[in-house]
Amino acid sequence: MSIKTIDLSKLDDQPKEVREAIAFFTAFTVLPISFSVGDRERYYRVLEQAGYIEKVGV
Repeated sequence: MSIKTIDLSKLDDQPKEVREAIAFFTAFTVLPISFSVGDRERYYRVLEQAGYIEKVGV
């Protein structure tokens, strides 16, 4: 599977779910806050389905 890149200048063109998942992923990687496993799985699944990340745990 080829992984797509994110062009932030075209982020508004993405569906709402993808924009939220990208915001979550960004916050999760740069901020010292915790998220539930359910939140991580939900947003990761959106990014996997959109082709932005590979399936985790394969």
